[in-house]
Amino acid sequence: MKTAAQGFTLIELLVAVALALIVLFAASNLLISSSGSATNLQARNDLLQEGQIAMNYVAANVREAAYVYPNGAALNLGGGYTTARPGGGSWVVGNASAPILAFIRSPRVVTGAPCLNATTGAIDNENACYKFMAYYPVLRSGWVSNATGQNNPGVDAANANRWLLVEYTRNLPSNAPPALSSLGSLDVSGGSGKLLLDYVQPAVTNLPQLFTIQADNPQTPGNVRVTLNLSLSRLASGKEVNIPARTSADPTTWIQALSAAPRNIGTLPP
Repeated sequence: MKTAAQGFTLIELLVAVALALIVLFAASNLLISSSGSATNLQARNDLLQEGQIAMNYVAANVREAAYVYPNGAALNLGGGYTTARPGGGSWVVGNASAPILAFIRSPRVVTGAPCLNATTGAIDNENACYKFMAYYPVLRSGWVSNATGQNNPGVDAANANRWLLVEYTRNLPSNAPPALSSLGSLDVSGGSGKLLLDYVQPAVTNLPQLFTIQADNPQTPGNVRVTLNLSLSRLASGKEVNIPARTSADPTTWIQALSAAPRNIGTLPP
């Protein structure tokens, strides 16, 4: 039996140190795991909230459309990183590898100041203008290397291959509605693109297109519908966070869909 003066043997001290190290190692692993779980949970909540806001915003603008560009329509949005199509080339509605949704939105106000100032020819009231609008993906790495200010979501090397969803707008400089016959040759370049949503899942085999467009030709009221098929994906703390959650390896189940029917179809002159 030890007395108070005897203390501990070297072996006992080594055992105590070893046990303490084991406890510290377990505690640190638990802390790291908890921190990673908290990061993943925050990333998931952010993706969920931002995705819902973006979907509702796009749907609200689609509902104000007077014309939706159909599958096969080619669009020239001009140059620059804000309109850089993944893979290069021109934008074509219905292209699976680089989808785009484009439409003419009706004026938000029909009273008050007109779109154009009759004297200067400058746009005085944007809300009174017909507006060309487009939504499309841009490769995240290319956007981040060029964007500045609030338009730059920040470098994220682990997610460089993800897409960003961009909103492109251009006011049509006229107080009169555009004629349907002119829309195919309408110059829509010179507008501006801004970041709408981060961490969009790039196209993969069997993943539904980002936009599904159903439209008669000619377009008639009640027979045009746009569906946004959104899938978000982000690597956070080494783990993939997906919205919606993926319970299957089948990409057809990876989307959250929201449809909208334009209510101003049929209001443009022929």
